[in-house]
Amino acid sequence: MLVLAFSLSVAAQDKKNEFQQSNKMLMDSNFNAEQIIEMNKPALISIWYHTNNYYSYTSFTTIDTNLLNGSGFIFTEDGLIGTNYHVVDGIDSLLIKTSDGTFYDAEMLLIDEKNDMAILRIKNANGTKFPTIRFANSDVLKVGQEVFAIGSPLGYEYTISQGIIAGIRDNEKVSFTDPVTYAPIEKSFDKVIQITAAISPGNSGGALFNRKGEVIGITTYTYTGYGNLNFAIAINSFVYFMNSVDLANIDSNEESKRKRAESLYFSNLRLANNFKSEATYNWYYVKQKDTMKTLDTFVVKQDSVARNNFAKAETFYFKCIDIAPDSFSVYREMMDLYVYCENFSKAENLYDTIKVRFQSDSLLSLLSSSLANAYTSSKEYKKALEFYEKMSLKDTSDIYLRYQIGNIYESMGKNSKAIKEYKRVLKRDPSYTQAYIQIGAIYFNKYKDYKTAKEYIEKAYDREMSAYGSTYYLDIPYYLGMIAVKERKKFDAMLYYMDLKSIYSYTPEENKKKADLLKALREIN
Repeated sequence: MLVLAFSLSVAAQDKKNEFQQSNKMLMDSNFNAEQIIEMNKPALISIWYHTNNYYSYTSFTTIDTNLLNGSGFIFTEDGLIGTNYHVVDGIDSLLIKTSDGTFYDAEMLLIDEKNDMAILRIKNANGTKFPTIRFANSDVLKVGQEVFAIGSPLGYEYTISQGIIAGIRDNEKVSFTDPVTYAPIEKSFDKVIQITAAISPGNSGGALFNRKGEVIGITTYTYTGYGNLNFAIAINSFVYFMNSVDLANIDSNEESKRKRAESLYFSNLRLANNFKSEATYNWYYVKQKDTMKTLDTFVVKQDSVARNNFAKAETFYFKCIDIAPDSFSVYREMMDLYVYCENFSKAENLYDTIKVRFQSDSLLSLLSSSLANAYTSSKEYKKALEFYEKMSLKDTSDIYLRYQIGNIYESMGKNSKAIKEYKRVLKRDPSYTQAYIQIGAIYFNKYKDYKTAKEYIEKAYDREMSAYGSTYYLDIPYYLGMIAVKERKKFDAMLYYMDLKSIYSYTPEENKKKADLLKALREIN
């Protein structure tokens, strides 16, 4: 028994030594292109997405399809994937395809937008152990070393190209054109590797190998039209990013969970805003479809696409709220979506949610102003009034709603009704400065009643001076100065002009008021 145990121990030790020697030979070996793609292909993937709004220039129709969008590499056995962020940015249905042709659903795990990196996770792996790549140390690279890029340029999966390192650049700021969308892109990378190996759209996110078959970079961008200028992110940047969180326990470790939540929040917000943009851009097809008498298949299709994008935008905004419930900007974007797409019942419910959630006068005022601008810019005054009146009935103490109703009447040219609403605001809150200013402005501009205008503007001025010792409302010294000019009171007008000049302004309209008062002042004899 002792002899057998000893023999087994020796055999095990020999096998271990054989493995270590084999592994050392592998690490020390240099490979050619054929060997590099053969040994690494199982760990390389292509990244796809599903869309039902792809226009085919072959059939001249919109078709439902899967599209290849880039490349990536598996770096852990449980299916974590490295790629470029711009490959997966704005995509809500990530699919990855392995070298054996199998498709898997994938999810965004972590992003580094600055260095254009993302980590994905295969969702339906079902315990599969995946082949993985090996990382090199990109800090020891030398210009002139041979490199191999493997990816899916223009959809040609597992294409390998060979070249050398043409340059190594630290803190590289680049401005280039996206080869697919032609949109301008600006990025700043910690370190990039300039290579002569050919890359094209679809290579993005793919692995760049050295002669040992190790990954030294992530192929990221090329300057199209300027010769063979191709670049990859140095892999040490990715390794640092990868090690910045506890990936093995990312769903339970608090710091890792925080970083993941932050990544997912911005990714979901970008998705939501993209779908919102698509929905609002095509929403006139929804209106057209609702009113058309003759069936138009294109309009029906676009109506469906717009409604689908609306639903997706809403879904991703809610995902943002699940991650960061106190993110007021998300609520505001949702409200803008509802208002533009005329879903007033959802807008009303969301407004109620916001009031309960935030209980902030300034935020509610900001939201009301945003809504008023959305309505009045499209001159949908009737719908705006219906919306605000419903809101006001729910909460008769909400003076911001009454103020916005006054703004809408003023935009409609119904000045007496506007004044009535502003006075209702002042009855509830005598310190509401903007209401005094708006009443005074109407009397000055519309009725030419300078005496009454002066009474209201002076009340606003007195309240501001009592409360703060100054005012940031530019209209107060402007109107008081213009009234003083009308009264031929040059000294008073000069004092108001000095007040007006001291208030910072940045819009052409505000700067024009300063110029108008100065001009009027100079014309006094």
